[in-house]
Amino acid sequence: MTKRHHVLVVGGGLIGLCSAYWLLREGHRVTIIERDHLGAGAATGNAGELTPQMVAPLASTNTARDIVAGLFSTRSYLSISPGKLPRLAGFGMGFLASSLPKLRARGDAALAQFLPHMLPSLEAMADDGVDTSGGGHGFLMTAQDEPTLLAAHALYADRAARGWAQAPGEPMSGDALRRAEPALTDETEYWFLLPGEFSLDPVTFVASLIERVLALGANVVTDATVEQLGSGASVVAIDERGTRRIITGDRVVLAAGAWTSRVLRRSGIRSAGVVAGKGYSFTVPVRTMPRTLVHSMDLHCVAIPMHGRLRIVGMMEFDGRPEQRNRDRLDVLASFASRLIDDADWSARTDEWMGPRPMTADGLPLLGPVEGRREVIVASGHNMHGLSLGPLTGRIVTDLVSGSQPAADGWAFDLAPFAVRR
Repeated sequence: MTKRHHVLVVGGGLIGLCSAYWLLREGHRVTIIERDHLGAGAATGNAGELTPQMVAPLASTNTARDIVAGLFSTRSYLSISPGKLPRLAGFGMGFLASSLPKLRARGDAALAQFLPHMLPSLEAMADDGVDTSGGGHGFLMTAQDEPTLLAAHALYADRAARGWAQAPGEPMSGDALRRAEPALTDETEYWFLLPGEFSLDPVTFVASLIERVLALGANVVTDATVEQLGSGASVVAIDERGTRRIITGDRVVLAAGAWTSRVLRRSGIRSAGVVAGKGYSFTVPVRTMPRTLVHSMDLHCVAIPMHGRLRIVGMMEFDGRPEQRNRDRLDVLASFASRLIDDADWSARTDEWMGPRPMTADGLPLLGPVEGRREVIVASGHNMHGLSLGPLTGRIVTDLVSGSQPAADGWAFDLAPFAVRR
């Protein structure tokens, strides 16, 4: 029989909660340590996307252009604080390198092994009572110019030909779009469907997941910031009164999101860097609700109908302040979305949100044990794919804690590309 362990899960965001869920299902004892509240960070305000077609490194052939725009324009979807350039230089250089065809292809292939197991992992959680409602199947991919759309369609068709995802529908334009989706503005001319993608409402999903984790017996320590790893399977935390506390278990799962690098650095552990790339969202009242999730590839925003409300998601901000919300980013996002969605009241935004996505330069998460400290497992840096990869990551973490080869449905995963230090 598999030995049961007491596992400390550092971080109560998407990855921490999914890890805790699968660990508890396997019979392990779990203590979640969270600096804020369960479901904090980037867990609930995202687009609710599970995207086999889109789980790939963010860096692309347009990376250099986007970085320049982010430095010198306040109207770009990508925003970089010039004052933080010295601290972001290493990340930026790695990001540019990862956009080169050879390195990007390597990252694509590394992530591709997870794609067939993403939705089944989520469905297994749904079968256990976790709420995955509020969205649906299929994304409408749009663009205002034909070259952008055709380039994206060719990319997704190639991924499908490799067996990585379901093939996109045929490119379309003009009146067919108005019939398919009357909620869009006249500026949007070109579109195709990605039928194999899935979306849900992350608010209800996370609330339901928290409820299930607690029902399975998780112990939760909140208002405790983990400063560093202790000796063995322990962590050093500071509570809200400033009191230093050592918490000990048999294994540690570090799922601290954008704060992961700080914990590792203070623990004397070298690793690939994880930095905060902040995303923004809000809810807007609209006369005609879109029929499905709409993803604008040139406006860099997503409109998602969720349980009768319309959420707008987008932006990527690097300013070294993972907890600060900048209202001007919400205004830029609204200006983009107003060119996508017709007849919305953009002055009546509600549920304004910012979340620090944990980004890595090569677009690959840190997933695996710390070299020389097998009792410590890192699960972080999922970039913009935390919801897509979260349920499967929880299964992989559970295999690692149990000492077995991480696998799903008979497929053994190669975690070498996701090594903590690389």
